[in-house]
Amino acid sequence: TQSQLVYKIKNIECVGNPKHVKNISCIVKPINWNLSVVNMECTLLGSLINPMTRIQVFQKDYTNQYKPFLIDVNINMCDVIVRRNFIPYGTILWKIFKRFSNVNHSCPYKGQLICRDGYLDTQLIPPFPKGLYLVSLRVVDTNITSSEYVGTAKFYLQSMDMVKSKKKPGVN
Repeated sequence: TQSQLVYKIKNIECVGNPKHVKNISCIVKPINWNLSVVNMECTLLGSLINPMTRIQVFQKDYTNQYKPFLIDVNINMCDVIVRRNFIPYGTILWKIFKRFSNVNHSCPYKGQLICRDGYLDTQLIPPFPKGLYLVSLRVVDTNITSSEYVGTAKFYLQSMDMVKSKKKPGVN
């Protein structure tokens, strides 16, 4: 039998630019052997007019270091939302945002941003080799003349086979 691949979030780090973000909270809540969910929130001090998100993926190697792994893209999320940009990783990120957060509408964004019970659905993510990964989302707000760093969320996750329960159904 073929085992099912799952992505379990092990840890999260959130950092924000104090000029743009306050009250940052990022928590990983384990649910079972195969799933943990993320609860995140922050308050924007102004508006995000044109957010660019840099998605980078790193794989932990045998020297215990995170090395770049396949994905390093910059995405204008406003373009993805209004379907002017069809970069697959932007589309995946948008589907996750729509499902778990209040960042589920067109730009601009302001006020409190919230993500509740978020996880990586294996139906959305291409299969990675088993191992430990770091997914970094770095957000910069851009305009015609400049760009301002807003914040970074780093997700530490494990790609693994689903853990099956050893219990027999109906036996206590």
